[in-house]
Amino acid sequence: MRSKVAKKIQSETPEELRIFVRQYTDIIIRINELIKAKGYTQKDLAEKLNKRPSEINKWLKGNHNLTLKTIAKLEAQLGEPIIYVKKAS
Repeated sequence: MRSKVAKKIQSETPEELRIFVRQYTDIIIRINELIKAKGYTQKDLAEKLNKRPSEINKWLKGNHNLTLKTIAKLEAQLGEPIIYVKKAS
């Protein structure tokens, strides 16, 4: 059972923020899965993307708002899609 405080916080959190947190978490989990599958470390990925390891760390810890351009760079380097968008039929 959730505490009254947790329920109050959740009820006061805007829906778009809850969606953002869920989507951001899903993206970060996917990126980490791909990094692991490739056998890369964060340092390896930083070198391949010509970035500082601290910047990659910010991306993967939720301290940076990933742009679609950044996600595209990651997809290109990791060789797999990160975001799946259902195509209209």
